[in-house]
Order: sequence, then C-alpha cells, then structure tokens
Amino acid sequence: MISILIADDHPMVREGLEAMLESEEGFKVVALASDGFDAVRLYSVNRPDIVLSDVRMPGLDGFGMLADIRGEYPNAKVLLLAGMPLKEEERRAREGGARGYLPKNVDQDRLTEAIRKIAADDGCFVCEEFQSAPSPLTVRELDVLRHLAKGLQRDQIAEQLGIGPESVKTHMKGLMNKLDCPNAAAAVAKAFESGILRV
Repeated sequence: MISILIADDHPMVREGLEAMLESEEGFKVVALASDGFDAVRLYSVNRPDIVLSDVRMPGLDGFGMLADIRGEYPNAKVLLLAGMPLKEEERRAREGGARGYLPKNVDQDRLTEAIRKIAADDGCFVCEEFQSAPSPLTVRELDVLRHLAKGLQRDQIAEQLGIGPESVKTHMKGLMNKLDCPNAAAAVAKAFESGILRV
C-alpha cells in the first residue's frame, strides 16, 4: 500500500485528487494539507511514502515545503504538480531533490504510474516533455509589471524607469493584452500564478 499526502490550497483540487487516488488499488491518502506549512507538519506526523504537492501555494510554496521536508527527512519522496509547467521550475524541482514535476492536467493513468514508479525507484525523476515557454512580455513590459506588483502608480513607474507616463501607459496596455487581463491588478495576479513574476 502506497501512502500519500496531498498538498494544495484549493479544497476542490485536494478532494478531487484524494477521490481519484483512493479509487486506485494500492493507494491510501493519509493526509490533506492546505499549504506548505501544513504539509511539513503533517509529513512529520504521518510519514507518507509520497507527497503530492502543488507548486504554487500561499505562505510556503511547493519548493519551500520540499526544502523543509527534505531538510529533516532526506529520503522523502515529493512529486510536484504545476498548473502552468515551466522548464525553469522543472530544473528547480530536480535540484531541490523532488522525484517528479508534472502538469496538473496530467491524466489519471499517467499520475498513478508516476506515483508507483517513484515509490518503487529511489533514483527516478518523473516529468513530461514540454516546450519551455518564454515570457511573452518584452523586457520593458516586464519592468513595468514588476513595479506594478510593488504597488506603484503610473507616474511613479515613469519616474523610476526614466520614461514618460504615456510610455508606461502603452507598456501597461501591451502587457494586459498579452496576459489577457482587464486591468493591472489582474495582470499582476496572473503573472505570479504563471511564474512570470516570483514572490
């Protein structure tokens, strides 16, 4: 029996994964965590065979959780899931000692196969082939976005970057179009969610 801890900040995702895995022969979900801190605590209590965790969670994210758990339990097996997989995150997952990095929309057979493989093999790393998606934003749009994320207004961004307020407005319009967002706040939120910006 493979025991599993699931960590995800969305209750529906946690419960959906739990129901899916419990329906498979040989799997038992022993704990559900709502964030990285919760996962670290529950790992030490339950000592599951596998931790299945979202990468992006508030508070302590999947990478922080991975570092904390493996810092105390070097043999811990963690499989990270990403809503929008990025090649850079896959590299970080490998370097951090995760046993896999998969997209959240992976099908059930692939996920259960990955869990079984990780449980049975100490040296494997499970991942998907995907094209590295470079940021769709220009360097200047990225600069504007970073300043928006700090809460700066258009005139303040113009001053910081040494450009005119109208140029800032143009870059804001461009980045909102590319990220398909109606306003700056939504664009910042989507940039963090997709990994274009990091906390």
